[in-house]
Amino acid sequence: MTEPIRTVIVDDHPLVVAGARALMDACTDIVCVGEANNATDALAVIEDTRPDVAIVDVSLPDINGLILAEQVIRRGLVAHVVIMTLYHDRSYVQQALQTGAKGFVQKCSAGENLLLAVRSVMLGGLFFDPPTAREMTAAQSGPTVSPVKSAGVLGLTAREQDVLRLVALGYSNKEIGARANISIKSIETYKARATEKLKLHSRAQIVHFALTHGWLNAN
Repeated sequence: MTEPIRTVIVDDHPLVVAGARALMDACTDIVCVGEANNATDALAVIEDTRPDVAIVDVSLPDINGLILAEQVIRRGLVAHVVIMTLYHDRSYVQQALQTGAKGFVQKCSAGENLLLAVRSVMLGGLFFDPPTAREMTAAQSGPTVSPVKSAGVLGLTAREQDVLRLVALGYSNKEIGARANISIKSIETYKARATEKLKLHSRAQIVHFALTHGWLNAN
């Protein structure tokens, strides 16, 4: 039997923690192994339990949750981070991506989306709940371009598009190489060519581009 995904919940609102824990208690594949109401306690709990996924609120009483996320990722204390927030601001998503977080869920979202986020990041993917995805694409002035047709229009080769899409989904160069059966050096070359053609200079820009062009919905 596969071991359940081990999580820690970090939020300064007891009701939010209780609600998230209740969602996980009803699952067979996710378990909460710890909780904390501030970043200081969270670091201790995460270091002690070494969860698979840390669910971190942006607004904590001592330090910003994005700073906490960056610390636990940089120190190798947790494999994956899912950011939770009340704020409807795409800048938080961009900052979260820069820290290395792989999931983003608004507190107004359905509870099931938190569980989907946990499962998705464990599979190596990137997860935005529907409210976040809508906000990330709201600035797009033109119609969404289908991923199949967009490659030639944008001047990308099919391989460049495939690689960039997997980068946007949160896969590492090693994981992309294994999926495509090509070397990591080739992956880096395809990624560099694609980002140069599209003038994308950060992972947040890559993800935003992929969202607005429908790439993250492609099979």
